[in-house]
Amino acid sequence: MSITADADQTAIQRLDQLFGLQAQAFLRHPNPSADERIALMQRVPPMLRKYRTQILAALDTDFGGHSHDQSDLLEILGMFERAKFNIDHVKKWMQPIAKASNPITQGNSRAYIQYQAKGVIGNMVSWNFPFDIALGPLLDQLGAGNRVIIKPSDLAPECGRILEQMIGETFSEDQVAVVNGGLEFAKYFPTLPWNHLVYTGSGAIGRQVMTAAAANLVPVTLELGGKCPAIVAPDSVDLAQTISTIAGVKAIKRGQMCVTVDYCLVPEASLTSFTERLVAHMRTHFGTHNNGAAHACGIINQRHIARLNQLVDEARTSGAQVIQIGEALQPGSRDMPFYVVVNPSDDLPLMRQEIFGPILPIKTYKTAQDAIDYVNRGDRPLGLYIFAQDRNFIEQITQNTQSGGVAVNVIALQAGQPSMGFGGNGASGMGRHHGEEGFREFSNPRGYFERGAGGTIDWILPPYGAQTRYLIDRVAYASLGQQALFALKRLPAILMAKLR
Repeated sequence: MSITADADQTAIQRLDQLFGLQAQAFLRHPNPSADERIALMQRVPPMLRKYRTQILAALDTDFGGHSHDQSDLLEILGMFERAKFNIDHVKKWMQPIAKASNPITQGNSRAYIQYQAKGVIGNMVSWNFPFDIALGPLLDQLGAGNRVIIKPSDLAPECGRILEQMIGETFSEDQVAVVNGGLEFAKYFPTLPWNHLVYTGSGAIGRQVMTAAAANLVPVTLELGGKCPAIVAPDSVDLAQTISTIAGVKAIKRGQMCVTVDYCLVPEASLTSFTERLVAHMRTHFGTHNNGAAHACGIINQRHIARLNQLVDEARTSGAQVIQIGEALQPGSRDMPFYVVVNPSDDLPLMRQEIFGPILPIKTYKTAQDAIDYVNRGDRPLGLYIFAQDRNFIEQITQNTQSGGVAVNVIALQAGQPSMGFGGNGASGMGRHHGEEGFREFSNPRGYFERGAGGTIDWILPPYGAQTRYLIDRVAYASLGQQALFALKRLPAILMAKLR
């Protein structure tokens, strides 16, 4: 259902009102205590439990069918872990971090970093994980002491409606709020003078968001996906675990996941056997009725189905081998079959764009260096996956490539650790959220210097005099021996200062 221009204007007015409300509330209370932050984060798991039935139904509606197991695992239960981890550690993260200072010239002065809340943060949420991407960063943002406004994707309107309802019931709107809108609202959202802005989605839109944010010098966190490779070593081609992991992860969200495998690189000599085993596994587990409600979900809308079908048609027309897994797509259905495309040309859009759907190209390599060179010719991916038993092979790949994250003998779990920051590199994004890295991403690392006794700070302040010149000529430009002698002479003053 499209959103009217009047509805967009109403959403824009509502956003302006909430932004002003939260900005004023932050000025009144800019440094919430650890207990206050914990109390806010503790509200998230009970909220999700209460709204579980509505969340499952909303995902079903927006995706034209969505595995309830997948909904529970990926949209709800992951938030329980993230909330617990942040709650358990936020007091430690809030502690000042001592930094070294020079006791010879600065006496017993203190230097330290104190992380402070940034203010009002905007979160532009992608449609593929409408609850996880809204609430996961929210936990980090609340842990860092901020106020937050969430913009759900208009491609998942029912999820956006439920998110707005449950957030509105759980939090005061001057702390956390949700505003739904259409295209004009989405364009307006990043133009506000946020204290930080988060966007998850495509690289093309990410560039527009960053450009809009730059007008107000707003710092941004961008999670942009990309073409994540799975490099299969010769010693892992025939392992059942390799096949089941690649096939199973590709089935999650029917490939509509930024950290899914976008293409496989397999040894040239093993292409046929790997392809046959992969196709057989997928036909056994994901072919019957295309397993939409059972194991995956539908494609988000007909426009994306048309885009994905075009990628398949172009590959087939080019002469690449295209293997269909499952039944032909029925009119009005969104349970698109899976496709394996063998050795497609690198010129095809299939190999130049993030696929974000149930299509898996398989390319070949001869040596590990060939695989490295292939990955490095493209943009830096969000995730890089290696299936290997040989530690030398693993280290050769990881030490000579760049990516947002790496996983070995598994896919995507680097993005699901509450304790480990998640984000991209280069074209796949910038910044991190999850855990301590998320806390620090959404905090200002404020540097403090507290002057103590026993230093020579007065010597470097105007009006300059003999002591200034002595410090420059006889210490700064002096030999190490002379510097040591100066330090020795200053030692009694330093010790006396520390005893005060």
